[in-house]
Amino acid sequence: MVWTYRITAVARPRLVMRLAQVYDQHLLEIDRMSIVRERDVTAVRIEVQCDEYLAHRIHAKLYRLTDIAHVELSNAQEGIVSEGDIPSPNAPSQFDPMTPQP
Repeated sequence: MVWTYRITAVARPRLVMRLAQVYDQHLLEIDRMSIVRERDVTAVRIEVQCDEYLAHRIHAKLYRLTDIAHVELSNAQEGIVSEGDIPSPNAPSQFDPMTPQP
């Protein structure tokens, strides 16, 4: 099953390397990855094929990474949306990396 992760993070060095390492640890290939950086915020969309248990396990691991603010997980049955999911670089940001996140 194809799973899509929509990740919002503080734009810091090595963010993409740390994200890729999580998938590599589970021997998963990233089928598709989109990255948009706007000021101090990075929006990442990653698609992988794996079973439901592993998808939720990776979802939990992503939250433990430094600088990750939010992770949304969806699959093909729930409806994967198009490239429009990732905010436009010209759109105003609603995320302030300097304030504490829940």
